[in-house]
Order: sequence, then structure tokens, then C-alpha cells
Amino acid sequence: MVRVEHIGLAEIQDPKLGDALERWYQLCGQGALYRREELGFGPLVGAPEILNGRSSVVATDADDPMNYVFAFFGGDFNVYDNSNFVARRMHELPDKDVVQVIVTCFQEAMAAREPLAHRIIGNFGGIDLSYNRIIFPTVNKLDKIDRLVTLSAEIERA
Repeated sequence: MVRVEHIGLAEIQDPKLGDALERWYQLCGQGALYRREELGFGPLVGAPEILNGRSSVVATDADDPMNYVFAFFGGDFNVYDNSNFVARRMHELPDKDVVQVIVTCFQEAMAAREPLAHRIIGNFGGIDLSYNRIIFPTVNKLDKIDRLVTLSAEIERA
């Protein structure tokens, strides 16, 4: 069972998440979206806390969220036997309950068209884990959300 709590961006205490959120506002301004077509991922994803942290970039081009593709998966993600999910689709994740929770969070971020924060609590591949996550949506030339950059900070592991 996986539980999701919606938390305000102001409640984020982790310095890496705070730095990433500050960078977002520097690049996009308040209430604006990151334009990936113009800026690429460099300024947003090139940050050390994203490249070396629990992070992912998910391509949302497919109509069915179960077919969203992991375009990047951070190096510090040691659940599911350290599996690398790059170029794999959401429906290929091993735990279907977790997939549904993740997809719901992704859809909320896409509808909000701004960064959203969640606290995720559950069992992932036999590991009890709680973490905070921010989802950063990016838009293409057509102003359609085409990627979701996620950055997570672990709170507790048992």
C-alpha cells in the first residue's frame, strides 16, 4: 500500500529540493512554466542535485499515462534491486499499485501546470520508504506539457 500526502512547496525542508525549486523560479518566474524547447534541459536538469539525486525525467507525449517513458533516471535510486528504468514505460514498473499512485501525481502536476510537492509513504520492492518529491512540468513549442522532471528526497527507510 502506498499513501500520498499533498504538501505545500513551502513545507519542503530538504536543501536539494529547495535549491531546485529556487532555480525553477529563477528560470521561469512565479507561475510560469519551463520551456524545454527554448532552454533544453541544461539549466534545470544539469544541476548536481538532480543529476546525482533520486530523480527522473518522464516523457508525457503518449496519450495513455501507462505509456509515459522514463527518459532519465537518477543514480541514487536503490529500490527494485537498483533497476534502471531508462527507456521503459510506466506499465513496466514492477508494482502496479505504485504505478497508479505515480500516474495520479503526474496527472495532477500536468493539470496544475506548475511544480507540485507530495510526500510518498509505502513499500517499494520490499523496502518501507517515505520521501518528499517535487514534480516540475516542462512545455514544448505548442505549450503542451511534454516532460515531467521529478526530484525526490528520502525521509526514512526501514
